[in-house]
Amino acid sequence: TRRQHDRPLDRFGSLQEVREAAEREYILKKLEETSGNVTRTAELLGLERSNLYRKMKTLGIGPNE
Repeated sequence: TRRQHDRPLDRFGSLQEVREAAEREYILKKLEETSGNVTRTAELLGLERSNLYRKMKTLGIGPNE
């Protein structure tokens, strides 16, 4: 088995925290790729724009990030 310090994902704690961190990072990357265009980002992610705005709010992503 691997030792505890060899598992960097343990620092996040719960599965929910890991999922949210990954979603936040991915959305920020896509926003950067589209120069902050939320409509285009939503299209790339296969989401409705309103759902992306909701997810951004939940994940603490501001409109200008």
